[in-house]
Amino acid sequence: MPRLLAHRQMRLYLLGDTSSNFGDYALFLAIAVWVRLLTGSVAQAGLAMFAFAAGSVLLPIAGLVADRFARRPLLIVVNLVLAALVLLLLLVHDRSQVWLVYAVMFGYGAVGSVTGPAQQALLPAIVPGELLGDANGLLQSVRGLLRLFSPVIGAGLFAWLGIVPVVVIDAATFAVAALTLLAITVNESAQKQSRTTEGDLTREPGQAADRASRGRELSAGLRFIAAAASLRQLLIAAGLTMLVLGFFETIGLAVVTQGLHHAPTYLGVLGAAQAVGTIAGGVAGGAVLKRTGSGVAVMLGLGLVAGAGVLFMARVDALAIFAGFILGAGVPVMFVATTTAVQRGTPSEVQGRVFAAFEFAVTVPQTVSIALGAALIARFDYRVLLGAVTATALIALASLAAHPAQRAIVRTQQKEEEKEQGPETVSQVSDGQDGAPNHAPALT
Repeated sequence: MPRLLAHRQMRLYLLGDTSSNFGDYALFLAIAVWVRLLTGSVAQAGLAMFAFAAGSVLLPIAGLVADRFARRPLLIVVNLVLAALVLLLLLVHDRSQVWLVYAVMFGYGAVGSVTGPAQQALLPAIVPGELLGDANGLLQSVRGLLRLFSPVIGAGLFAWLGIVPVVVIDAATFAVAALTLLAITVNESAQKQSRTTEGDLTREPGQAADRASRGRELSAGLRFIAAAASLRQLLIAAGLTMLVLGFFETIGLAVVTQGLHHAPTYLGVLGAAQAVGTIAGGVAGGAVLKRTGSGVAVMLGLGLVAGAGVLFMARVDALAIFAGFILGAGVPVMFVATTTAVQRGTPSEVQGRVFAAFEFAVTVPQTVSIALGAALIARFDYRVLLGAVTATALIALASLAAHPAQRAIVRTQQKEEEKEQGPETVSQVSDGQDGAPNHAPALT
C-alpha cells in the first residue's frame, strides 16, 4: 500500500474518486427523503431511485463513448456536466416540480454511466500493472467506508438545513473530481477508431458507419468477453452470484428479528460488521490476487459469501456478526479480482465496452434479486433464502473450479511474479466464428 500511495497520479485519482462518490452517496438518501416529504408518497420516493437506475440502460453506449475518446478529458467533461445537472435540483420547490427530480436523476444515471467504464479503463494508464490489484482494493475499501458514512451525513445535513446544501456539496465534489483529473498527467491517445473483438478496425477515419458496424461497435465488449474463456467464466460466476446477493437487502431484518430475536435497530450492528469486512476485503483483495490469481481470488470471495449464508442460519449473535464481516469481505475480493482481470487481459481500445458489459451483467441481476428477495421473504422462511444464496454461491464456485483456464490463471500469475511482473502476453485462439482469431487473455 505505501508503494501504491507513493504514486502522485494514484493519490490524485483516489482523491477525485473519493470526492465524487461521497457526493453521490450523500445525495441519494437525502433525495429519497426529500421526495417523500414533497409528495407524501414512499412510492414516488422510490421512483426517484428507479429513475437513476434506469439511466444504466445506456451502459453499452457509455462503454463505446469511453473507448472512442481519451478517457481523462472525457471524465473531466462528464464531471462538469454532472455538476451542472445536479444543480437543476435547486429549481424544485414543491410537489408539482417533482418531475424535474426524476428527469435529473435519470440524466444523473445516464451521464454517470460513462464514469465507471472510463475510470476503470483509465486506471491501468496511471498505475503500474503489478499494483493494479492493490489500487482496485484500495478503491473498494474507500467506497465501502463512504457507503457507511456518507448517506448518514447527507440525511443529517438535509434534516438540519434542507436539500440546498446537499445539492451544492454534491456539485462541488464533481468539480473537485474534475480538478484532480486536470492535475493528472497520463500518456493516453484518443481511441477515435473503434475496433471489433477480432482486432480489425471497423472503418477508416471519416468513413460513415452503417447500421451493422454500429451494432458491432456497441457489442464489441460483450463479444470480447464471449471469446475470452477466462473472462467469460468470471462474468458468469459473478452474475450468477449477484442474482441472489440482493436477497440480503431483506434477509437482514428477518435474521435480526426472527433469528436473533432483537429489535430492528440491531441491524445496525450487522451493518457495521459488514462495513468493516468490506474495508478489510478491499485492502486484502490486492494481496490475495497477487498470491492466487483472479480465478482463485473470486472462488475465495464466493466461499466467503456461501459461508455467510450458513452462519446467518445459526441464530447466534457472535456467528451472525462474523457472517456480516465475511459477507462484507467476500464481495470486494470478488470484484477486485474481476476488475483487475479485465484491466490486465483486455486491450485498451475495448476496455470501456468490456467494463460496461461487466457492469450491466452484474447490476441487472442484483436489481432483480433485490425485488425478488422482497417478494420471496413474504412467502418463505428467511433460512430458505439463505440456503438459496449459499447454494448459488457454491455452484458459481464449482463452475470456476471445474475450468482448467482458471487454474492456468494461477500458474500464469505465479510465473509472472517470478519474472517481477514482466510484460503481459495475450494468446489468440479461434472459436471458428467469422474465421478470425479471438483474444483469450492470459491474466496476470
